Amino acid sequence: MISTTIRCNELAQKIELIATNTVKMLFTTMTNAPASKPDLVRDSSPLYIPNSLFFDFEHVFVDKKRPFGNMMPSVEVFQSAAHKLSLRLDDEIIVYDDFGNFCASRAWFMLISMGFTNVKTLDGGLPEWVRGNHPTVTTLLRAKSTTDIQIKPAATLSFVDAEYISTKLAMLDSGTATPASIQIIDARSSSRYTGSEPEPRANMRVGHIPRSVNIHYASLQNEGIFKSLDELKSIFDDSNINLDEEIVTSCGSGITACIVAQAAISLGASCVYVYDASWSEWGASQTLPIEVSQ
Repeated sequence: MISTTIRCNELAQKIELIATNTVKMLFTTMTNAPASKPDLVRDSSPLYIPNSLFFDFEHVFVDKKRPFGNMMPSVEVFQSAAHKLSLRLDDEIIVYDDFGNFCASRAWFMLISMGFTNVKTLDGGLPEWVRGNHPTVTTLLRAKSTTDIQIKPAATLSFVDAEYISTKLAMLDSGTATPASIQIIDARSSSRYTGSEPEPRANMRVGHIPRSVNIHYASLQNEGIFKSLDELKSIFDDSNINLDEEIVTSCGSGITACIVAQAAISLGASCVYVYDASWSEWGASQTLPIEVSQ
């Protein structure tokens, strides 16, 4: 088990290190996300932790050529954007959002998949920071310099596509692989997973990827704070997830799947992939197989 988060009180003790750029603070958010930000953030002027840089995965750290939103960019695009934020692979980096944790885990997984070695999310994010009466500012910092790091993508922590999952499913169907060789976790709500609730996107089938299990991302957190490791382990055990084997997480569009991925990695899983386009691709296809639960 490894630590992938930091508490607000612990971060507050590092405020001078943040000021000197020894600890890098990355703020991220989603402009088209559900209106689920806590009132103390939504109803105020923009607030940020002092000396925060903006990790923009909607417009900068993104593959603009893909037909789906918020897709992981190429190594070259990611590296160029990281240079402009003055990031280094061994930097102590703390990521937070203004929801609590809705998309901070997405930025976290993007960074570790690109070889950054010391990245954590802020438990409870900006809302928890504000509730603790810690200092805030109304503007984001601009990086004062650039770096020339060479990105080193991780081999067993990365993003995969529909072809990858289809190949694995075909191997299972042919008997050339065991069920443990790919474990797919769907992070959407139970009603979306079973297909009893219509999808929020138009022209989208309902149901889930065959052989996948459902662990709703919200079940892993309380107000954006991850539950204890024992509680997380119990949730994964209840779904018969073997943390020693490969795990693929999926959701609606590849955002909250990263919350499940982070929880799995916190519990010691070392081979975790996120299906980047997730149901926005799989559900829109008329040929990829689906299951609907009764």
